[in-house]
Amino acid sequence: MDSDAHRAAQEPAEPSWAERLAALTGWRAERQTFDWASVERDLGLRLPRDYKLLAETFGDGTFDDNLDFCVPGPSQPALRLITADPSEFADPAPSGGPAIRLLEFAATSAEHSFCWQVEDQDPEKWPVFARGDKWEPWGRHDCSAAEFIHRMLSDPLHPYSLAEYFETHWFTSGEEMRRAQQAFWDEYHPHA
Repeated sequence: MDSDAHRAAQEPAEPSWAERLAALTGWRAERQTFDWASVERDLGLRLPRDYKLLAETFGDGTFDDNLDFCVPGPSQPALRLITADPSEFADPAPSGGPAIRLLEFAATSAEHSFCWQVEDQDPEKWPVFARGDKWEPWGRHDCSAAEFIHRMLSDPLHPYSLAEYFETHWFTSGEEMRRAQQAFWDEYHPHA
C-alpha cells in the first residue's frame, strides 16, 4: 500500500450532516427504524440516503421547537407531495413541465416550507427548495436536507436562520411533545 492510500485508510471519515446535526443539538437516542422499501413504494419515489439517515437518527420531532421534521408514520408529520406552478419560483424556474413536483420534508408553524424537487430519477441529485410563506417564491438551495437544516441552525446569515434567535440548539422528539401535550391537557382538563 502506498503512503497516500495508507494515510487515507487511517483517517476517519468525515461526519455525515446528520451526525453533525446530532452533535449540534446534543441529540442522543436510539436509532429509529423505517420500512424504507414500503415507504418508497407508497410514495412512488426513492428517497435520498441523507434523509433516511437523518430520519433514523432523529425520528419525528422539532428542531429548536420551531422546525417540524417530517418522517413516515401514522403519528408523525408525513412527507407531503405538493405541486407548484413554475411562476411560483424565483428565477430561474426549474424545469418540470406545467407543474413542479415537490416533496416536503420540513415545515414551520409560520408556513415556511422546505422541500425537494423530485423530478430527477436520482434522489441524491434533488435540490432543496424553500419559501417563507405561500406568497414568497420558492428559492433553490443545492444541498441535502440534513445540510440545509444544519445550516439553518448554525449560520446566522442563512435565509431561514434559527441561529440568529438561539445560541444553543436542541431537538424535541415527537413522543416527548405528545407526552407534554397530554400532561398539559390532563392538568388543565381534569377528568370528572
